[in-house]
Amino acid sequence: MARFARLDIPLQEVLVRLGDMLEIDFGPVERRLTSYFLFPVPAISIGMQHISNALDKHWRGEITDNELRDWATMLLLNEAYDWPGPDEEQIAGMLNELSMRKASDDAL
Repeated sequence: MARFARLDIPLQEVLVRLGDMLEIDFGPVERRLTSYFLFPVPAISIGMQHISNALDKHWRGEITDNELRDWATMLLLNEAYDWPGPDEEQIAGMLNELSMRKASDDAL
């Protein structure tokens, strides 16, 4: 889960590794995540550097619009992640904005 937060592995690899322990549906209208595992304590801490890293990878073309959106959605919906501290509101706002981006046609 920490490797996914750094975008070292894609969401599909997380899903394969967790198997039936995680179900997601990040549709255009409704986003749903159901987990069947215990969350790490303490939660995986997300900081501004995670968002900067994700945006840098996106700008370099290493991840698509949809991968960026799904990354942000996964962090928002999964209780394994947390962003406590003075940047909490800014991080939550940025993740929400990235999560709410319209789906693009990555094939174009």
